[in-house]
Amino acid sequence: MVVSHIDSVKIIRNSAPYINAHRGKTFVLMFGGEAIEEANFANIIHDIALLNSLGVRLVLVHGARPQIDQRVAIRNLPPRFHQDIRITDKQTLECVKDAAGSLRAQVEALLTMGLANSPMHGSHIRVCSGNLVVAMPVGVRDGVDFENTGLVRRIDVDGINDHLHDGSIVLLSPMGYSATGEVFNLSHEDVATKAAIALHA
Repeated sequence: MVVSHIDSVKIIRNSAPYINAHRGKTFVLMFGGEAIEEANFANIIHDIALLNSLGVRLVLVHGARPQIDQRVAIRNLPPRFHQDIRITDKQTLECVKDAAGSLRAQVEALLTMGLANSPMHGSHIRVCSGNLVVAMPVGVRDGVDFENTGLVRRIDVDGINDHLHDGSIVLLSPMGYSATGEVFNLSHEDVATKAAIALHA
């Protein structure tokens, strides 16, 4: 479909109130590991880049369940769940770290694209991540030890806001870290929810 110049102007004019309303606001966008594997994910990245260019402060939270499942299967580890929550032993935790790190790099690479004739041409997007999620263990439930499966204890609001203030996109993986240096496998839904609440997004 070809859009005329007049229609383009109308679209921009009609969009202006929404752009003004959301510029400077913080959005937390969550997507599962399944979304990253879809061919359409590049278009989602283009939309994210557009929001960033319009002045929306973005926190992205990605999941990794299918990618973790793949790595667990490759290592011939038994998948262990209780109440649909993964039990993360030491070997499974390595799968979690591998999957989350790989996906983070993939998303960062896509957000770095600036090919000519693409929606991201000329964009210079910085993506920041790190130890911005403090976690605690799920512990023992119904007699089941969840080991390195965790819950969000605290979101580093100041750290995230510093990155957002600098114009960066913040990327959070489904992992958290404890004050004792432990790594925990987290639900990306938990990370996104707690981040949105803490950031008043």
